[in-house]
Amino acid sequence: MKGLAWYTIIFNLLLILLYILVSAGVVDAPPFSWLESILWIVFTLPVVILGVLVIRERS
Repeated sequence: MKGLAWYTIIFNLLLILLYILVSAGVVDAPPFSWLESILWIVFTLPVVILGVLVIRERS
C-alpha cells in the first residue's frame, strides 16, 4: 500500500505543479477550460492528503 501511496502523491503533485506552470505561462494550456483545471486540483488535493496519511501510518 505504501508503494501505491508514494506513486499517488508523486503523480498528483506533478499534476498540481503542471497546473501552476500553466497558470504562470511557462507551459501551453491544456485542451480544457480553467474551471475544469481548478476542479481537477480541488479533487486531487484530498488524494495527496490521503496518500500522506497512508505513508505516515504506523502499523
